[in-house]
Amino acid sequence: MRGYVDTRWGQLHYSSTGSGPRTVVLLHETPLNHAAFQRLIPLLSDTFRVVAFDSPGYGESDGPVAPTSIEEYAETVGAAIETLGLDQIVLYGAHTGGSLALHLGAVTVAERVHGIALSGLPFYTDEVRGAKVVRAVPPVADDGSHLLDTFLWEPDTYDAEMRSRLVAGVARDQQTAYRAFHAVYTYEPAKVIDRIGCPVTLLSHPGDPLFDADNRFSAAVPGARQVVVDTERLPVYWTKPEVVASEIAALAASADG
Repeated sequence: MRGYVDTRWGQLHYSSTGSGPRTVVLLHETPLNHAAFQRLIPLLSDTFRVVAFDSPGYGESDGPVAPTSIEEYAETVGAAIETLGLDQIVLYGAHTGGSLALHLGAVTVAERVHGIALSGLPFYTDEVRGAKVVRAVPPVADDGSHLLDTFLWEPDTYDAEMRSRLVAGVARDQQTAYRAFHAVYTYEPAKVIDRIGCPVTLLSHPGDPLFDADNRFSAAVPGARQVVVDTERLPVYWTKPEVVASEIAALAASADG
């Protein structure tokens, strides 16, 4: 089932599959949409209700009219979670979706969240965060070379189909494709660590540009569990969805125990 929730920024699009006492909420990276999880969802939906959102401004979701903060993104998605009545939630977010999942789980809807799983959390040092600049989208070229430029800019450790989907996300709206990065580059996850009240699992890979950030976050969060996923290509939820699904299920079980 697919649906929309009215929010302050317009409509927020989501897919909902399966059923169960717990809900797994999936939050994608920029500039993808909920379909990035199409290999993962069927592996979870026999046991859980699985809700995958298009983040505000991506896929079929309306977004903010100007760059904003992770806190504001979380406020909007959190309101949708409350409208849908989702509870006993395990969050899984990758990259931008990881920042969003962390803030939702630690602050915005913390009382509804029983576990947080992350892949490639942007847990930057102050120096790195201060130097981050949102990449300009290449101008449209008559020969289509701007699409190749975008494809080649994405990490070469990523599966070619996923890199193509990232290009499609940019081509959909070049003016707003990277807008969420403004929020990521100003967000300070360290400030919410002491508010985390549920188990945390990191699903990491050395080829991920945010692998070192995952390592730092794992070391900073008491009791956090880090799993290094064995795969040749990224992202892990695309190339090893069975491992990600198994770890999400284990995280849900640990919250029960």
